[in-house]
Order: sequence, then structure tokens, then C-alpha cells
Amino acid sequence: MKLSMFLSPILATSLVFGMGCRKDEAERAGDEYGKAREELREQRQDVTEERRDLVEERRDVAEAQRDVAKTRTEFEVAMRERLARLDAKIDELSRRGDAKSQEMAASLRARRDQAQAEMSTWDEKAGANWDQFKSDVSKNWDQLEKDVEDAL
Repeated sequence: MKLSMFLSPILATSLVFGMGCRKDEAERAGDEYGKAREELREQRQDVTEERRDLVEERRDVAEAQRDVAKTRTEFEVAMRERLARLDAKIDELSRRGDAKSQEMAASLRARRDQAQAEMSTWDEKAGANWDQFKSDVSKNWDQLEKDVEDAL
């Protein structure tokens, strides 16, 4: 009996401490679960924000592509108008009738044909270097127009 009286408090104490350890483990597991849920919520929020950014960037890209297409179309129209004016001036030069004018008109037509052929390769050559391509084409046409004017 003395032994059971002595062991009973020890057994009760160890049960209480044993239960306390389990309680601490449960609290820790609960804390970890709460932290994991919070991290998941933050990650979901980040994904939502990234999606919004992606949609906005796609919209910006589509707008930029429309602007590029419009710019190219406007440039093409302007170049075709320049071509028509240039053809008229070359025709005027060739109507003069003298050999020098005829020779000059033929030379200018060959250069005009070359410049026009270059225009037909815009999509292949221009690409990402549109501004440089546009500048080069404009310079060539400017020089050709100047040479036609000088010939007249």
C-alpha cells in the first residue's frame, strides 16, 4: 500500500506532464497550420496580382502592335505617294526628247525600281529594326528625289 501511495502521485504527475507534452505538440501543429494557411493566402494573392499584371501587359503589347501596324501603313501610303510624284517627274524628264534626258530618265527609273523593290521587302527586313529601316528607306528616297529635281 505504501508503494501504491508512493507510485500514484508519480504516475499522476507523469500523466499530467505527458498530456502537457501532447498539448504543446498540438499547439505547435496548430501554429504551423495557421502559418501555412497564411503563406498560402499570400501566395494566392501574389498569383492574382501577377495575373492582373500579365493581362495588362498583354493589353499593352496588343496596343503597341496596333500602333506599329498603323505606322507602317501610313509610311507605306506616304511612300506610294512619293513614288507617284517621282514617276511623274521622271516622265517629264523623258519627254524632253534629248538623248541626255532619256539616259538620265532611264537611270533614275532603274534606281526608282530598285527603291520600290526594297519597299516590297519591308516585312522581311524591317522587323524589330523598323525605325532604322524607315530611316534608311527615307534617305534613299530623299536622295533619289533630289537627283530627279536636279535632272529637271
